[in-house]
Amino acid sequence: DTMNAKEETYPHMGALGTWGENQEGNDFILDNITSNGTAKFVARRFDKSYEVTWELMQDDQYNVFKGTGKGGSAKGLGRGLAATEETEAANVILNGFSTEAKGFDLVPLFSDAHPLADSEKTCSNIVTGALSDTTLKEALTKMRLQVDEAGVLIAAHAKKLVVHPDWEFTARAIIGSTLQAGTNNNDKNTVPGLDIVVWDYLAQGEAKPWYVQDDSIDNLMFLWREKPIFDSEKISNKMDYRFYGYCRFDCGYVDWRGLVGSKGI
Repeated sequence: DTMNAKEETYPHMGALGTWGENQEGNDFILDNITSNGTAKFVARRFDKSYEVTWELMQDDQYNVFKGTGKGGSAKGLGRGLAATEETEAANVILNGFSTEAKGFDLVPLFSDAHPLADSEKTCSNIVTGALSDTTLKEALTKMRLQVDEAGVLIAAHAKKLVVHPDWEFTARAIIGSTLQAGTNNNDKNTVPGLDIVVWDYLAQGEAKPWYVQDDSIDNLMFLWREKPIFDSEKISNKMDYRFYGYCRFDCGYVDWRGLVGSKGI
């Protein structure tokens, strides 16, 4: 999505519980809605530049610099930006298991005790262990049991399975097998068909997380404040040129609902 200002906020309000049965002539049953924190995004600046001499531009045999920042030179800058975008986005997931990275509800993105504004219950969206038939089913079940701030079921259904390349073929075996994967029995494979997304950047040391997502729920967000600009300028008092790229964005999560993940170890 796009940001309309340097900062974008997403306030989290509580929720109304289930309806109560009432009697003829009585007043309406009154309930309250409370606040439960605010998800905040702040546009961050990213840029890169390099300088080349006039002579190098004139003598370039491979047309790398033709187009003054567009075409040849923008490709190199663009690859670096793409890697930056992927890294920043992946860090939302990787840091989501850290107790130091608290979200709007003062717990990490993946937690076994998300507090609810209008209920004394808590909700879990984390599982433990490597990707397997068993752990994936556990994650899918936890997704189905997710609730709103009043503890009412929200009918979340996982549609995507996102994995590091180390889990790619395990994921495809679990999802695509006719029979139950990873076992010696002949039980039918009951795992629903999920879209498998293989994300190369989803790794941090030995940890290679995986997660399931219901993307019909607003959860993971990548927000552009200024989309990438590639150009060049003549350096003052020189014949030489500077090629540059510039953008502003932020990424994070608006809600933990619709996500269930594991560190993968």
